[in-house]
Amino acid sequence: MTNPCSQSVDLLENCRRRPPKNSGSTSPLKSICLSRTANPFFVAKGVKRSALSPSILRERKHPIYSSVVFRSSPDVSENRIFAEIAALHTFALYCDSSGLRIPGDSEEFRRKYLDPTKVMDDFIFKRRIWPSVEYFQIMALAQHYGLPTRLLDWSRRSYVAAYFAASGALRDDKPQNGRLAVWAFDPENIRISLKKIQVIPVPGSNNANIAAQSGLFTLLTQEYTRGQPFQGSQYLDEYVADCGSQDLAKVTVPMTEAPKIIDLCERHGVTAATLYPDFYGAAKATLDSLACWAKSEWTDGKDIQAQRLRVPSS
Repeated sequence: MTNPCSQSVDLLENCRRRPPKNSGSTSPLKSICLSRTANPFFVAKGVKRSALSPSILRERKHPIYSSVVFRSSPDVSENRIFAEIAALHTFALYCDSSGLRIPGDSEEFRRKYLDPTKVMDDFIFKRRIWPSVEYFQIMALAQHYGLPTRLLDWSRRSYVAAYFAASGALRDDKPQNGRLAVWAFDPENIRISLKKIQVIPVPGSNNANIAAQSGLFTLLTQEYTRGQPFQGSQYLDEYVADCGSQDLAKVTVPMTEAPKIIDLCERHGVTAATLYPDFYGAAKATLDSLACWAKSEWTDGKDIQAQRLRVPSS
């Protein structure tokens, strides 16, 4: 379901609201709050990316398009798997060159899972689901630092998602006639009716940004057959709808409300400085502040009406 809002405060209220106990669920997000114990995840999406698609499947970002060998058949599933494993292998090598540790890394892991020339036969002939659990941790690390993967970023805090939705629109110089969106997803029924979705938590002790953002990931696994494209939807919202589930909802607001959302989030302690607890976060928070001021409307005061208050008699 989609809940259009007209103002920034409505977006934040709808994102955080829960149905009162024994109320039969009257929340604007009632389709994801049917259980009183529901703890939904939240993700931000800008006007250009309305569907819940992983970054690797957007706008030709898949590494398959960087491979001369596979350009003639970029939709074949095993070619895509090969390209994704090769990209993760390259990521691991660059981590090595910088002395950065990958969670769960070992010589055996590299040999079994990160050499595409050696592991492809295993995937082609023995497996039918991609990706497998062995890749979850390295994918989560790579995704968080900007390498496109099949994972989707989420937060357990609605204000964090609202911040990212607004921040992405602040420095957009194009006409702001679109809408920002925050998706909310209740994972309670995943094992029952949404079996292709995997929830991947990441320990905050390994990543200060993940801890500050209350971050986690979801993965929509896909079935495949040799020589054929992947089967089924690659978009989480389409998959949830196809399963007849009502555990996903979207709240939208005009892009022009972005500066107000940033201001409201800051009042609740959510800024780039708190979500990225380092110098980068401090610089980004400063840029957000400057962008908000740049989009503010100035006044000479003539439109302000004041009313003289009557002095109470003693």
